[in-house]
Amino acid sequence: MEVTDDIRFSVGSLAEATGLTVRTLHHWDEIGLLVPSERTGAGHRRYTAADVRRLYRVLALRRL
Repeated sequence: MEVTDDIRFSVGSLAEATGLTVRTLHHWDEIGLLVPSERTGAGHRRYTAADVRRLYRVLALRRL
């Protein structure tokens, strides 16, 4: 997945793109492993390109 710095992902679109579940992303947010950089006015999570890079590092380390 190509990520540019100005794009934002919702939790659902990020889960779909990575093969993770929304629940996994919510759990990782709760424990501080992958905290989204932004929230909408309604409190919805928004992941930036930096968050996606961190997610792929977490996934790579998980496979070790």
